[in-house]
Amino acid sequence: MKGVLVVAGLATVACGGSGGGLDDDTYVQVMARLSWARARYADTAEGDSVRAAALDEHGVTGQQLEDFVARLGDDPGRMQRLWEAIRLEVEVLDGVPRPESQLDVPDAERQESR
Repeated sequence: MKGVLVVAGLATVACGGSGGGLDDDTYVQVMARLSWARARYADTAEGDSVRAAALDEHGVTGQQLEDFVARLGDDPGRMQRLWEAIRLEVEVLDGVPRPESQLDVPDAERQESR
């Protein structure tokens, strides 16, 4: 599944620009948005727009994403942690509350859990 998301995410971005430095948090945010857009909009023009906006918003190019992944090739543990973070961010984009979030729990249930 992780490999599919990498390929799907990278296949949807326009390559270009220099490699530059990309930090873990930015990578997670961008790849989550790209993965979410790919799943939600498939191959529509709207999806292309959402994916392009994700890159623009973070000032990231497809080449930077590819370079980041290439640098992580020798650290599978780190890549696994990043993909878990990406998965959680995609769930947030889908409207699934984070486990620590109490915002979506009705007040009555909060009272009972105390």
